[in-house]
Amino acid sequence: MPKVALPQDFLVDFSWNSLTFDNTKNITKEDVEAVYNGETEKIDKEKAQIIVNHKKALEFIVDLINQEKVFTEDLLKDTHQILMESITEGGLYRNVDIRVNGSSHTPPSHLKVYDRMKKLFETIDTPTDDPLYLAVYVHLQLYKIHPFLDGNGRLARLVLNYILLKNQLSPIIFKSDDYAEYFRCMEEFKVNKDIEPFLKLTKSLI
Repeated sequence: MPKVALPQDFLVDFSWNSLTFDNTKNITKEDVEAVYNGETEKIDKEKAQIIVNHKKALEFIVDLINQEKVFTEDLLKDTHQILMESITEGGLYRNVDIRVNGSSHTPPSHLKVYDRMKKLFETIDTPTDDPLYLAVYVHLQLYKIHPFLDGNGRLARLVLNYILLKNQLSPIIFKSDDYAEYFRCMEEFKVNKDIEPFLKLTKSLI
């Protein structure tokens, strides 16, 4: 398998748009560019940490592909820990029940998270002839389970692109302009178990 090497303009665009979806501290594209250029001193320390973490997590995902490592549940937790470094505790599944603002779906009780994640990884490990469908399904399930208290969206978008890249498909960026449609299609899956709208949206970006 050829090594994955993503150009910096893609990395910057991916990080900025993903962080924009999470409405993370009103981070601008200029902020992200500064971090990728090693100029973290130019921006607010808290913003810089969030961007640095996302950059490291993205690099971690690419390294896993290039090292041909199996993406285990522990590696998912490691990725989340990188995203949350020096911000909040990362890498641990939530131990409380939650609701997600703006969603009609209530994530499963924290008592069910471990079992749901185990089943999800059984799906990831199952050979597939349709990696795009798998990438979308895993992304949506991570949102639906909401295993961590914070950073689930950033993590889910990283994992989606991990699956695409591992299967030698082009990575994708959900743009800030796609925000409303992205969450509308996600709600269709979470509430009505309909994956097709999100699958159609994803295909349109490839």
